[in-house]
Amino acid sequence: MWREGWRRWLRAFAQPVTYLGLSMLIALVVGVGFLVDQAKRNALDDAAQDGTNLARVFEEYIASTFKTADMMLLLLRKMYQQDPAHFDFAALARDLTKQNQMTIHFGLMGPDGRIKATSLAQSAIGLDVHEHEHFRYLSRAQADDLYIGKPIVLSTSNQWAIILARRLTGPDGTFAGVIVASLDPRQLEKFYGSLNLGRDGIVSLIGFDGFVRARGAANTSDVEAFGRSVADAKVYQMYRQSPAGTYWNRPGTVDAIPRLITYRVVEGFPLIAIVGTAEADIFRLSMQTARIYYSIGIALALAILSAMGWGAVRQLKLSAATEALARTNKRFDTALTYMAHGLCMFDHEQRLIVCNERYSEMYGISPEQTRPGTMLRSILEARVAAGSSPEDAEAYIEQRLEEVTRPDPYYAVNELRDGRIFAVSHQPMEEGGWVAIHQDVTAQKRAETQIAYMARHDALTGIANRAVLLEKMEEALARLRRRGDGFTIFMLDLDLFKSVNDSLGHPIGDELLKLVARRLSACMGEGDTVVRLGGDEFAILSQSGGEQREAAIVTATRLLEAIAAPYDLDGHQLDIGTSIGIAVAPQHGTDVDQLVKCADLALYKAKAEGRNGYRFFEDAMGTEAQNRRTLESDLRNALANGEFELHYHPIVDIKTKDIASVEALVRWRHPQRGMIAPVEFIPITEETGLINQLGEWVLRQACVDAAAWPADVKVSVNLSPVQFRKFSPIDMFCRALSDSGLPPERLELEITESVLMQGNAENIETLHQLRSIGISIVLDDFGTGYSSLSYLRMFPFDKIKIDRSFVNELSKNADCASIVSAVAGLGRSLRVATVAEGIETEDQLVLVRAAGCTHVQGFLFGRPCPPAELDFTQFGRPQHNGQAA
Repeated sequence: MWREGWRRWLRAFAQPVTYLGLSMLIALVVGVGFLVDQAKRNALDDAAQDGTNLARVFEEYIASTFKTADMMLLLLRKMYQQDPAHFDFAALARDLTKQNQMTIHFGLMGPDGRIKATSLAQSAIGLDVHEHEHFRYLSRAQADDLYIGKPIVLSTSNQWAIILARRLTGPDGTFAGVIVASLDPRQLEKFYGSLNLGRDGIVSLIGFDGFVRARGAANTSDVEAFGRSVADAKVYQMYRQSPAGTYWNRPGTVDAIPRLITYRVVEGFPLIAIVGTAEADIFRLSMQTARIYYSIGIALALAILSAMGWGAVRQLKLSAATEALARTNKRFDTALTYMAHGLCMFDHEQRLIVCNERYSEMYGISPEQTRPGTMLRSILEARVAAGSSPEDAEAYIEQRLEEVTRPDPYYAVNELRDGRIFAVSHQPMEEGGWVAIHQDVTAQKRAETQIAYMARHDALTGIANRAVLLEKMEEALARLRRRGDGFTIFMLDLDLFKSVNDSLGHPIGDELLKLVARRLSACMGEGDTVVRLGGDEFAILSQSGGEQREAAIVTATRLLEAIAAPYDLDGHQLDIGTSIGIAVAPQHGTDVDQLVKCADLALYKAKAEGRNGYRFFEDAMGTEAQNRRTLESDLRNALANGEFELHYHPIVDIKTKDIASVEALVRWRHPQRGMIAPVEFIPITEETGLINQLGEWVLRQACVDAAAWPADVKVSVNLSPVQFRKFSPIDMFCRALSDSGLPPERLELEITESVLMQGNAENIETLHQLRSIGISIVLDDFGTGYSSLSYLRMFPFDKIKIDRSFVNELSKNADCASIVSAVAGLGRSLRVATVAEGIETEDQLVLVRAAGCTHVQGFLFGRPCPPAELDFTQFGRPQHNGQAA
C-alpha cells in the first residue's frame, strides 16, 4: 500500500502549479543572488568614491591649515627681523593665534636655544629648549625650509602639539635662532565631526618620516597614536608610486580593524592625509539588505514549496492553499516595499507580474498604472507622460520593447529629460519574462564625468594634456590622408623656469605656468590645440593654412614674443623665454611617434643653440641623435672593457722650476673610432649618470699612479658638478686614498664655479670636510663665471687656476694682462697659489712671472702623456705649435 501512496503523490505533483513554482524558485534565486551581489558591489564602489572625496577634502584642509600657519610664521619672522629690538612679538603672536584656532602658541628661541618670546605664559621665557628636535635640526640646516616635527607634549601647557618651525638668520646670514608655531592636533576633532566615517572609520595625518601627526575617529582624537611610528604601513610603499590611492590595510599596523584606506599626499608638505573606512561599516547596510533579500527569498521559497505541496492535494485543501498564497503575496509585497532600488518582473507576454513602490516613485507613475498584468508598453507610455524618459521618447519605447525580447541579460544606462540617470539591470528568466533592477546612478555618473574630464586636462593649467594631443594628432593624420591637409607640431620648453622654482618657490612657479598656458592659448586659433605635457613642457598642434613653413615661422615668432613679455607675480618681476622645436606634417612624418620625435629633436637643437629660439626638424638631427645614442651605448661598456686611460699634464712651480703637481686627464681609446676627446663624451656621461662611475675610476687610478711618484709631487683630479648633485663624494675620496696608500696632502681636487652655484650650503660643507682631511681644493677656470670674487669669500681655496683665455691674449690685450695681474695680486693677499694655464711660449712665461703667478701649466712644459712617460727630473721640451689637449 505504501508504494501506491508514493505513486499518488508523484501524480499529484505533475501539474502546472509545480512547474510555475519551479520557475519562480529559479527567478527568485537569480534575483536575490543578483541583488545581494549588486548591493555589495555598490557598497564597495560607494565607499571607495566617498573615501576619495573625503581624502581630498581632508588633504585640502590640512594643506590650508599648514600653509596658513607657515604664512603666519613667515610674517612674524619678517616683522621681527626688520626691528628685533622694538618688535612686540607676544602681542602680535596672540593676535595671530586667535585668527587660527588650531594654533596653540607662537614662540621665538635665540641661537642659544633659550625662549626669548612666546604667546603663552611669560614664565616660559628663558626656558632652554636647545635639545628639542626642531631646534637641533634648524641650527644645522642651511636651507630656509619649513620644519614639521612629530607631536610632542608642551611642557608649558601640558598640551599635545605639532611643531612648525623656521630658521632665523642674522644680517650676516648666520644662525640667529628659531621661530615656531604649535598646532593642536586635537582641534582636528572639529574636522572629524564634519565627516561621515562610520562607527570605526578613522582619519590620520602622517609624515614621510613614518610618524603619526594626528589621528582621530568617532569625533575624538586618538591621543595614544600621536607620535607613533607606522613606517611599515603599506601607504609608505604606495605614495612613492602615486600621490593618491586606495588599498585594504593589514590589521595590526595600528589596530586590529580591517579598513579600506584612501590616502593623498598633502600638496607642498611631506605629509600624507589618510581616510579609513572600516570593512564592517562599508558592508553593514549591504549585509542588512542581503539579510532582507535572503529572508524574502527563503520566505518565498517556502511559500512556493508550500503552494506546490498544497497544489498536490488542491481538491481536498483548496481553501488552505489559497490562504497560504495570499499570505505569501503579502510578505512579498512588504519585502519589495522596503527595497532600496526599483524592482519589476514581467512574464513572457510582457505583462507586469510584480513591482515595488520604489519603481513607481522613481518614474513618477501611480499604483494604478503598475497593476499586475499591465503591459510593458502602457507602463513605458506612462513614464513618458510623467517626464521620466529620454528626450526621444518614441524611439526609447520601441528600443525598450525590442530589448526585452532578447534572451540575453544586459545592462543599460538611460539619461532622463530632467537630468537624472537610471541604470537598468535586465535578467531574463528561463521560462520567459524577466526581472529588472532600476537604480538611480545620477551622482555616480556625474563623478565619472568629472573624472573623465580630469583624465584629458592638465590639473594645474586647465588646458588639454598629452592624451588629447595624441588623439588630435591621430585625427589630423586621418584628415591628411583623406584631404591632404597638413599640420604643424610645436614642442616648447621654458627657459630659466627651474631658477624661478628654486628661488621663489613652487607656488610662484605654478602661477607662472598658468599665465604661460593662457598666453599660448591666446596666440593660437580656434582649431589649434594647446597642451601641457608636464613640468615646463608644452606642445601645440596647429592646422596649417597655405605655406606651412612660413606659417610656422610666424606662429613661432608670435609665441616667442608672447612668452618673453614680463610677468608680474606677487610683486616679483619675472622674465623667461622658451625654446621651440617644430615638425611639419607630412614633410617630417606621417605617424604620431615620428612627428613627436622630430619635434623633440628640433627642440633639443634649439636649446643647445642658446635657447629662446626655434628650430625646424632637419634630417641631420636624426643622424646626430643616432650617433649620440651609439656613443652612449658604447660608453656603458667602455669602463668594463678597460677602454679609458689617464694622461697627466704637469704643473710647474715658477720659482723652483720643479713639477709641483700633475693634473689627471681622462682619455677614451675607442676600439673602432680611436682616441675620442673628452669634450665629446664627458657631457654624455653627466647626462646619463655614468660620470659617477667614471669619476670614481679616475680618482682611484690617479691615486694609485701618484703613490709611485716622488713624495713632493701632488696629483690633481677634476670633479664634475653632477657628482655633487648625485651623492656626497666624501666616502669615495676616503676609499681611494685608503686603498692606494696615497697621503691626503698629495691629492688636489679641482672644481668649477658651477659646483658652488648649484647648491651653496651643501657643497661648501662638503668642500670643508674634504679640506679638513688634508685634500687641497683648487678653483679651476677662474674668471670665466658669473661671481668669481664672491666664491673666494665663500671658501678658502688653496689654489686658483687662471683660465687660458686670458693667458693667450697677454701680449695683445692690455685688459687681459691687467686681469692676470689682479688675480695674482689677489692670490698673494689671500695667500692662495695661482696657476696660469695655457703657457705655450717663453714670452707668456715671462709675462705671467712678472704678473706674480706662482705656478704655470701648458705645452711649453710638455703635453699630457701616459704615466710611464712622465719625467720628474726636467721640463718637457717646449712645443710652440701644439694644440689644446
